[in-house]
Amino acid sequence: MLNAEEKKLTQAHAALENIEIPELQLDGAIAAGISKGKRKRRKNLFFIRTFASAAILIFVFTALLRTSETFATYVTAIPGMEKIVELVRYDKGLTAAVENDFAQKIGVADEHDGLKVTLDSVIVDEQMMVMFYKIDSSGGHKEISVENLRLTDSAGNNLEETVSSFGGSVEDAQNNEELLQARYEFYGTKLPENLQLSIELAEGRTEDGQPLANLDDTWVLPFSIDKEAFKNKKEVFELNETVEFEGQKITIEKVSIYPTRIGVTAHFDEQNTKHVFGFEDLRLVDETGEEWAATNNGTIISHSEKNTKEFYLQSNYFKKPKELYLRFNSVRALDKKELDIIVDPDKLEIVKAPSDGRLLKVSREEDQLMLTFQRNSKDGHTNISFEQAVDSNGDEIGDGSASFRWSTNELPVDILIPYFGEGAALGPITLKLNDYPATIKGEANIKLK
Repeated sequence: MLNAEEKKLTQAHAALENIEIPELQLDGAIAAGISKGKRKRRKNLFFIRTFASAAILIFVFTALLRTSETFATYVTAIPGMEKIVELVRYDKGLTAAVENDFAQKIGVADEHDGLKVTLDSVIVDEQMMVMFYKIDSSGGHKEISVENLRLTDSAGNNLEETVSSFGGSVEDAQNNEELLQARYEFYGTKLPENLQLSIELAEGRTEDGQPLANLDDTWVLPFSIDKEAFKNKKEVFELNETVEFEGQKITIEKVSIYPTRIGVTAHFDEQNTKHVFGFEDLRLVDETGEEWAATNNGTIISHSEKNTKEFYLQSNYFKKPKELYLRFNSVRALDKKELDIIVDPDKLEIVKAPSDGRLLKVSREEDQLMLTFQRNSKDGHTNISFEQAVDSNGDEIGDGSASFRWSTNELPVDILIPYFGEGAALGPITLKLNDYPATIKGEANIKLK
């Protein structure tokens, strides 16, 4: 366990709350080259995730250090924790976990061919494990990237019902001290005390951002966690309160508060005429007006049952407010008859789309199908995602991936989906919407305590 320090700078939380991230133009190559986020899914859980790229985070941190003396002081106020605080600064809950001595020191390492991987520490509870590790070299290795990462039990067996995300690279591994971050999220998994982290690395980059050479070795880091440190560390509010937004019934079943995150379980009435994708502004608010909103790195929605989803917020576990309310005013929802987008990749025609006219056109760009949508504003994101495309026979097309591209000076956004046409049946293809920016409005203010 890491040593607790005096908590002198509570005002620094305000600096964390008002980070503005400039819009970027992203395509597949840039996304792969700058922020190589990876994720794995087990069982049939469905997840929607958001990833903040390394470039954005570096920009934000640099800007904060230059413009916020409070934040800069806060980062350096916890000896030995500066690098971890830098990595979790986007998340009030994880920052509070570090402040409250909730991180566990690990300090195990493995070395091959002059490359050393060290697992420095973890933040862990029943919901999630955030791992902080570094890669350094004594053998002249330069650009090193993480190609694969597996968390298993001590015997090497996979942990069931987990989702992992990792990525990043080290430009110059020579005597590197910078930390990388990886996380595992647990869904019904009983986490063993003795674990093993296995990491595969690559060196160098091609012009299109792909690894130049995968290294032969696997770095294996056995370690143990103190499960007693997070035993019974949760607070659950059973609510079962129903609100109605434009005729659509939404029941908030419960709110579960853990040190690493908050889970809000919502059920959407079977008789609703609209399918609810998510919330625009779901947040917890205490008696002082402080808010805890959705995470901007990691899973934001998961569900394994029809019409029931769990939405994740930043944690206020260590705050212990006297009063606490769950609030939201805007919900993303679309008529159930409009959930399928159908396009003809040969004629480049829109066969079926939501009636709001947001889908402007369909076109081809090399081996990709490009759908162009209208955004609400130049500052707004699309909140558009699909399940894997299927052809007229119901067979899946491509690998389910998609990339986004837009300009800060224009409203349209392009979504590019791999489509080679080989093996696909003739005729239209169907993309079922997982998310869409159409909204319904209302007011929900549910008291937890």
